[in-house]
Amino acid sequence: MIYTLDCKTETTHTATSPLHSVLKVSKGLVYKIEAQFPSGCAGLCHLIICDGSFQVWPSTRGETWHPDGFIISFEDTYLKRSAPYQFDIYTYNLDEKYPHTPQVRIGLVTEEIFVARFLPTVGFEHFLKMLTEWQSAQEERLEEGRIESLKAPFSWLEEEY
Repeated sequence: MIYTLDCKTETTHTATSPLHSVLKVSKGLVYKIEAQFPSGCAGLCHLIICDGSFQVWPSTRGETWHPDGFIISFEDTYLKRSAPYQFDIYTYNLDEKYPHTPQVRIGLVTEEIFVARFLPTVGFEHFLKMLTEWQSAQEERLEEGRIESLKAPFSWLEEEY
């Protein structure tokens, strides 16, 4: 499944008061991320994707994506195994005249048989073991992120959670 959301970001959505959009997804494995910034954004429209208060993409905390006329597209393996089944997308606009509408697309598989497609050389039993290890590591990273969010580079992210 590919989940898509357009984030129309007005000039009133600033770095201190960003647009918060919610992309509802299902439980599963994220295998693809895309963020499309139309021509004309001129690097003025900024975007981050969070899982709760934890910044997932871009992976560097405090950084944002903000290209012009470009699609950021890459494969990833991120487990979305606990509710709420959604990603929080924050955008803000430094343009004083025009709104901008980046689009976020997230590819996610839900069935174990399809998850195996993205990890073809791994036997199913080994895959389940790896999945458990990845989940533990991801949960540790999320917990570290929650602790770090107390020192969040984005004050609005700290206030919301």
